[in-house]
Amino acid sequence: MNRFPQTRQTLIQQIVASREAPGWKTFLDDYWGPVVRFAIRTGNLKTQDAEDITAEAFKILVSADLLSRWLKDRRSRLSTMLCVVVRNLISNRARVQSGREKIMEEIIPVLAAENEERQTDSTEDSFYEAWVEELLQTTLKQLQQDSLSQGRVNAFRVFYGKSLEGLSNPEMAQYLNLKVTDVENYYKRTRGQFTDRLRATVEEHVRRYGYRDNFAEEVELEWQTLGEYLKSQGDLESVFRQFSTETDEIRFQERKSKADLLQQLTSVDDRKTPQHD
Repeated sequence: MNRFPQTRQTLIQQIVASREAPGWKTFLDDYWGPVVRFAIRTGNLKTQDAEDITAEAFKILVSADLLSRWLKDRRSRLSTMLCVVVRNLISNRARVQSGREKIMEEIIPVLAAENEERQTDSTEDSFYEAWVEELLQTTLKQLQQDSLSQGRVNAFRVFYGKSLEGLSNPEMAQYLNLKVTDVENYYKRTRGQFTDRLRATVEEHVRRYGYRDNFAEEVELEWQTLGEYLKSQGDLESVFRQFSTETDEIRFQERKSKADLLQQLTSVDDRKTPQHD
C-alpha cells in the first residue's frame, strides 16, 4: 500500500503554470519539514546541512523542470521523485553541479521502474514517517494556539503532559492543582479536539493535491492509512514520545531558510535544463 499522500494535481499545476509566491509558499510549508527530516536521517546530516540539501532539491524541481515532467505522467509518486533528488544530492554534496547532471540521468529510469513495480520501499517508509511527524507537530501547534486564544490553557497542558511527557493523571493533577477527574475530562476532550483537527488537516492536504472527483474516497483512504501507521507504532501517544530532538532545531531555522528559498524560486528566470526525452 502506498503510505504517502498522492500529490497529483491542483497546486502543482498552479506552480508549473506560474511561479507566484502563494503557490510555492504553500508547497514549501507542506513539504519543507518532511524533506529536512528525511535528509537528516538518510544522510546522517546536521540540520543546517539538511536544510541546504532541501533548498537545493526544490531548486532542482525548477531548474530541471521536474514538476512539468511529473505532471505529464502522474503514475509515479511525488515523494519518490523527492527521495531520488535528495539521495543524489546527499551522495554528490561535494560536486553540486555534477550532482544535478547525475540526477537528470538517474531520476527518469528510477521513476519508470517505480511505475512498473508499484512497490513501497524503505525510502518511502522513511519519507512517510517524516511526513507524519511534521503533520502531528503542525496539528499540535495549531491546537496549542487555539487553546491559548480560547482560554483553555490547562486543558492543553494536560494533553501535552500526558501525550508527550508521559505524565500520569495524579501527576498532572498535582502539578496543575486540579482534581484527577478534571484531568481525565480535560484529556478526553482535548484529545478529541486534536483528532478532529488532525482529520481536518488531512482533508486540506487532499483538497490541495488530490483528484477533486474522488475527494471523499481519497480522504478516507489517507485517514485510514494514517490510522494504520499510528496503530503500527503503538498509539498516538507513542508516536508523540518518539519525536526526536531535531524538531526544535528544524523549527528554529526553517522560517528564514524557507523565506530565502521562496524568493529564489519565484524570481528565477525561465531558462531550464534541456529536456531529456
